[in-house]
Amino acid sequence: MQPTASIDTFNHILGSMVKHKLYLDVCLMHRKMNFVGIGPDLYTLNILINCCCHLNNLYCGFGVFGEILKRGFEPDSVTVGTLVKGMCMVGEVMNAVKLFDKMSEKGVEGEVFTYGILINGLCKSRETGLALELHRKMLKRNGKANVLTYSMIIESLCKGGLINEALEMFSDMKRVKIAPDVVVYSSLINGFCKLGRMMEAMNVFNEMADQGISANVITYNYLIHGFFQLDFCKEATKIFNHMLGQGISPNVVTFTILIDCLCKKGKIREAHELFELMIQLGKEPSIYTYNSLIYGLCMSGQLDEAEKVFKLIGDNGGEHNIITFNMLINGYCKHQMIENALWLFKEMHRKGLKPTTVTYNTLVGALFKIGRVRTAKKLFKEMQVCGLSPDLHSYSVIFAGLCKNGHIKEAIDLFESVKSIELESSIEIFSILIDGMCRAGNLGEARKQFDELSKKGLVPDVVAYNTMINGLCKNGMVSEGYELVLQMEEKGCSPDSISFNIIVRAFLKENEINKAMDIFGEMRKRNLLPDEGVTSMMLHLALVDEQWRLTLQSLPNICHSKTYSVPR
Repeated sequence: MQPTASIDTFNHILGSMVKHKLYLDVCLMHRKMNFVGIGPDLYTLNILINCCCHLNNLYCGFGVFGEILKRGFEPDSVTVGTLVKGMCMVGEVMNAVKLFDKMSEKGVEGEVFTYGILINGLCKSRETGLALELHRKMLKRNGKANVLTYSMIIESLCKGGLINEALEMFSDMKRVKIAPDVVVYSSLINGFCKLGRMMEAMNVFNEMADQGISANVITYNYLIHGFFQLDFCKEATKIFNHMLGQGISPNVVTFTILIDCLCKKGKIREAHELFELMIQLGKEPSIYTYNSLIYGLCMSGQLDEAEKVFKLIGDNGGEHNIITFNMLINGYCKHQMIENALWLFKEMHRKGLKPTTVTYNTLVGALFKIGRVRTAKKLFKEMQVCGLSPDLHSYSVIFAGLCKNGHIKEAIDLFESVKSIELESSIEIFSILIDGMCRAGNLGEARKQFDELSKKGLVPDVVAYNTMINGLCKNGMVSEGYELVLQMEEKGCSPDSISFNIIVRAFLKENEINKAMDIFGEMRKRNLLPDEGVTSMMLHLALVDEQWRLTLQSLPNICHSKTYSVPR
């Protein structure tokens, strides 16, 4: 009979299998070992817990933990660390902290590695406060810390906008002679960039260089994005060129940041050229890159080019996501290409993608805009049948669409049937309904609803006031409209250019030229400009009235006044 190999030999074999990620095979071998009477030691069982965790079978892992206790072994720091790691892997971070604390009370002191796992898990769960507390506990218990634990907490603090707390940690790590690395510096730079504090971000960047630490592509990406967000295109370009000068190749994220920012600034040609360069350099665009370019092309009305980019995604083996579809649908709707939008909506279904509330809101709004009320209402109902709850914007779209198409009663009935706290606390929704009532000539009910806003705990904003003022003026109650302008000022809501344009236009139509001139003078004092319609009426009057001609001559650049959207 051959002698049985020692447990140490088996442990060595099991360890090698783990290195090759043969987790299930390790579990099977342990079962065979038990079958032939080879009892495991603590080392064996720790290996087995690790395998269970990698197989996402935490239940099995705790079963092995029970076997450790049953066999009379004392769990050590490796046991606890392995279980904690497994729990964090499946999102059981808070339970992992409880287990860790419980084992610490029993004298099983965690290693720096275990603290690091927990701190990382807490940071990813946005529990930065608990991560800080655990870090302090670690320093108190064993006095050890490393750059990794500091790095994780600083990164989490910066992502949460807690830059001052991050700087305290940064100072603390330097105090205990732990040298910050590129990850720490990059996290601080990102934190400052998110807050728009670019001078401080550059100070950190320069300090990093002074310490002999080379920035990586991630560091540069943070700075480029930060400068672009503040519209500092020249500075962003300088950083990009500096990166190239350091021999650092831009990655997909770099190109995506540049393309996205250029598109949002309306520089579509430059964005498209950069996209072509990216492909020439062999960088595979991500779906975010494609989406950024499609967004820019749609916003600039280049729907044909947007369609080409949309097709290119599939040609290059990529997968369109819901955002891709929503952007192109929105582009079609904005340019009255509703049939194309509806076709794409059906195509979305064919590809197995579920439309979102945004998809439905866009289509419903566009259909109402061209008077296809029946189809719009059908889609609104379909959205709810599909399990999507209308949000506040959904109701804004349906109420505005019904009101503008003359279905005022239906809009009010729908509002009454919903009786949502969110709706009843929305000044925007009431403004839409009041506008609808005014359009229908139901001025009494509109004024009643407006006057009752304060009883509902709502404070009318400038849009609500303008809606009511416009309704009064449209119905020949110009003096009452002007009184409301004065009233809104008394209640702390400053009239804007739209408020004054409504009143001036109304008085001009009533041939109340002196009143219109007085109000216009008040507009000038407030540096508010007349809109295109009012300017046109004034120019016409100037042809027949010398006083108006002299007034117009005194106005700076009146013929080039900014056009404002005024309720009609």
